[in-house]
Amino acid sequence: AEQQRAVEQTAAYYAAHKDDYTDDARSFLWNAKPRFGKTLTTYDFARRIDAVRVLIVTNRPSIANSWYQDFAKFISWQTGYLFVSETDALADQPVLSYAAYQDYIDKLSDDEIDRAGLIAFESLQGLKGSIYFGGSFKKLKWIAETDWDLLVIDEAHEGVDTYKTDKAFDNIRRKFTSPARRSRPSRAASSAPSRFSTGRTRTSRKRK
Repeated sequence: AEQQRAVEQTAAYYAAHKDDYTDDARSFLWNAKPRFGKTLTTYDFARRIDAVRVLIVTNRPSIANSWYQDFAKFISWQTGYLFVSETDALADQPVLSYAAYQDYIDKLSDDEIDRAGLIAFESLQGLKGSIYFGGSFKKLKWIAETDWDLLVIDEAHEGVDTYKTDKAFDNIRRKFTSPARRSRPSRAASSAPSRFSTGRTRTSRKRK
């Protein structure tokens, strides 16, 4: 399946560049067709590489529910991941705030902590508003202070080529970046099915 191939190709690339921290070597682009299933495929990839701390950032806060609902239905009950978010888009969902997550972690044994993964969701707008990422509001310090195993930039083709966005992403300490965007077939090829393709992103960021 396309989804499995995406995970396998990205995991192989990740393994091959595990010790390479140059600008372009630590990122991989998914150029996926609509309804490809980026959320579940991303969660599968995170599990494949044993990522403990995963940060998902999107320029479209309205899709927050999709990320959480897929997590709740398919991921939470079979993994140690906890879903943490303070974005308004998930105010009506039973997600954890970072403070609640910390309270939960503090009660765990060392072995349990090792198995308790973190999946955090934040909008690009919220990130850029933080003083820790170039904005003016004192919030999201915990994101800036966390060493992330994986940064996922959803809808990477929307609103990411700006100075403020570059500054925000430069301040995220992470090992690997997986941008995802929807492919847009040309009119000439519109009658043919879209195909999944991958490649190194041109907007990769340094590991801090």
